[in-house]
Amino acid sequence: MDISLSDIILSPTSSTESNKKPRTELPPPDPLVQSVPVPVCAGCIPADDSVVNNETGQSQVVGPPQPVVAIVGEHIILPCHLEPAVDARSMAVEWTRPDLKPRLVLVWRAGQKLNLDDENPSYRGRTSLLIDKLKSGDISLKLSKVKLSDGGKYKCYVPTMNRDSVFELVVGAVSSPVISLVEIDKDSGTVVLQCESKGWYPEPELLWLDAEGKILSAGPTETVRGPDDLYTVSSRVTVEKRHSNNITCRVQQRNINQTRETQIKVTGESQEAGSSQTVTALVGEDVILPCLLEPAADVVSKSLEWGRLDLEPRFVHVWHEGQNLLVNQNPAYRGRTSLSTEKLKHGDLSLSLSALKHSDNGQYRCYFPSQGKTSTVELLVGSVSSPVIAEININSSIVVLQCESKGWYPEPDLLWLDAEGKILSAGPTETVRGPDDLYTVSSRVTVEKRHSNNITCRVQQSNINQTRETQIKVTGEPPK
Repeated sequence: MDISLSDIILSPTSSTESNKKPRTELPPPDPLVQSVPVPVCAGCIPADDSVVNNETGQSQVVGPPQPVVAIVGEHIILPCHLEPAVDARSMAVEWTRPDLKPRLVLVWRAGQKLNLDDENPSYRGRTSLLIDKLKSGDISLKLSKVKLSDGGKYKCYVPTMNRDSVFELVVGAVSSPVISLVEIDKDSGTVVLQCESKGWYPEPELLWLDAEGKILSAGPTETVRGPDDLYTVSSRVTVEKRHSNNITCRVQQRNINQTRETQIKVTGESQEAGSSQTVTALVGEDVILPCLLEPAADVVSKSLEWGRLDLEPRFVHVWHEGQNLLVNQNPAYRGRTSLSTEKLKHGDLSLSLSALKHSDNGQYRCYFPSQGKTSTVELLVGSVSSPVIAEININSSIVVLQCESKGWYPEPDLLWLDAEGKILSAGPTETVRGPDDLYTVSSRVTVEKRHSNNITCRVQQSNINQTRETQIKVTGEPPK
């Protein structure tokens, strides 16, 4: 049987909040300015009213107005500050989970963190306060390497004031979907595709979309919840094989405002050697570099080479007569690549690449020597972080705000938006590229102090379809 490279082009992309960087750290609070990183999530509900009326002249303990949303593995800030701001370095501060036993997450006394026997063991080594910000009344909790079990209600409590704030942390988990070719019907000119995505929490929904973004009629979504409480979803769809028939599998979870999608291009033409496709992902993610044969054939006993011609040695992964041949594999890829024997039986030569690095950026060649055919994939690995807003100058009627976001790749855009989502006129964006090739962007804007003046700093990168934003509320209310 003659075998030619597939004319089906697969291009995974991911969108919205999938973030491996630490959550935004709050600037020192001002009586007139409250800055809270906004988890831009559909369906967010207000947290409990946890600001105690200040009848004694003491500061209030102020937490976020909405649940905080985080993704497994991230480092985040659970915001909490005193208003009006007072020096909290010598104060007692307790962070607790009322629903757990033991309930203590972190205890701060006499200028230091206490290591107590009754601290909840699941938080040991993962919590801290922002020591350089305590002087300004910022008693936010930094929580590292977030786990699913971290989801729940948190109490930020100052015993000497008998003041607290209670709010919720919502933790999610995501992964990119994988599309595979299940069946080709030459008589009808159709193909059956399957999409599967593993490791989601909470339970997501799966949609198939055509090239115009319209929802396709597909088979029912099968959902399996594993022993780790993570969900796997899968579905099949039958589509026509024709020129430029772009099909997208989208998996989304509205509660954590997360979407991942993968696109496959089904054509009626033969793929030319040297044609290129692009795969987009973020640092730390796992991806599939697509390479399919049509018509499908069992190639387990054949040879296959994945390589990067710009590297020495060029070999990323080699398969030879039924087994991996990794003697000359480039050391940068050791332990991070794999092929599926089961998929090779059906002509799927796609390469799995895990724990992505910026150095993985580049062009990959899928080479099938028995036919002398090649296909290329351009991998673009991006990185993102949440922006931080700080107050630069304040007078009686206006405030100057600065937004900064570090650790982006490729270079992003920065926008200021008003409460209605309209772009504000602001100073020029300053961009600095560091020695690690990551970009830091910053900009300033002058806005009026008035009731409910919500200002948003948005940082976005269209090539990797990523956006992060932080909101600040500037009010004209005097301190109590």
